[in-house]
Amino acid sequence: MRAAPERLLAGGVRLVAAFEHAGAAQVLVHHLKYRGITGYCDVVADRVQALVPRVPLVPVPRAMTRRLKYGVDPAREIAATLSRRLDVPMLEILAAPIHSRRRAGRDHSRPVRPFRARSPLRFPVVLVDDVVTTGATVLAAAESLGIDTVRSVVAANVVPDVSNVTAVVTSPEPGLDEVWQPF
Repeated sequence: MRAAPERLLAGGVRLVAAFEHAGAAQVLVHHLKYRGITGYCDVVADRVQALVPRVPLVPVPRAMTRRLKYGVDPAREIAATLSRRLDVPMLEILAAPIHSRRRAGRDHSRPVRPFRARSPLRFPVVLVDDVVTTGATVLAAAESLGIDTVRSVVAANVVPDVSNVTAVVTSPEPGLDEVWQPF
């Protein structure tokens, strides 16, 4: 499994992913998404926990129809594992649409159905998702919460050529520790 470099998404949102979406990492996240095998969450947490700010985690929810069909919400499982490891709360404040057409492996030019925030945020959070392909879903979730409150996005896997990336981070930004201190 290849480690993924950090990236900056549109709007300056930092993307920390455990692995590139290829090979064994792709197979493992597939088993998490479609078979409910959650062991991969521990592997992801091992890889990213030192890079995640100590602020509440907000999973990007799966559409209800897929959650019912597959019996798992992969982003929630990853967020729950990280939440326990980091000793920070997990907040389920985003509501996904009841159904949306599948985007994985399909036409990504279609717009993402919007999320709804169940309550306003007045503090920073980290969004958690399973796979970032174009970045459109996590950016839609960030917009729903108020992009200024999102400190970073954590994902299990990231496709190597994410289209909404403005930069690949090769070294920490000056003053990053000040931004990522516990609140």
